[in-house]
Amino acid sequence: MKRWFAVFCKTGQERLAEGNLLNQGFTTYLPRLALRKRSGGKNVAVTVPMFPGYLFVQVDLERTPWRAINSTFGVRRIVSFGERPAPLPEGAIEEIRAREDADGIIRLPKVAPFQKGETVEFADGPMSDVKAMFTVPSGTERVIVLMNLLGRQVPVRVDQDRLRRAS
Repeated sequence: MKRWFAVFCKTGQERLAEGNLLNQGFTTYLPRLALRKRSGGKNVAVTVPMFPGYLFVQVDLERTPWRAINSTFGVRRIVSFGERPAPLPEGAIEEIRAREDADGIIRLPKVAPFQKGETVEFADGPMSDVKAMFTVPSGTERVIVLMNLLGRQVPVRVDQDRLRRAS
């Protein structure tokens, strides 16, 4: 019976391992997350493995030469307890797949990182360590904070990843 197993990959080689396993006829699954990262001062959309360093392979241990997985380029080893690979719980892969969008990407829900009225500070740049008060999220990646400028509370729209909780 075919079951899903976790495969531990070499650092940053999940996609290489996946391609090599597919070329050998294995069924694989590499769940990907959509993230926004700062690059060159801009937020850029990227996809990354949901479980860095791991992918999943579906194998019937009784009928498939599964030990070939361990010698595949990009793979360290199939996750095992003792001599036998450890199967994932039934339905685990289906549960992950159910969270994918039409493009096969998992998009995490946006959660406001701060509470209304919470004191925050800028984490970097010329405003580093300047305190402000969190008010509301504004769009998908930006928030509005109130800054004390020249004795007045001024609303400022800023990327939420530039803020941290005030110490």
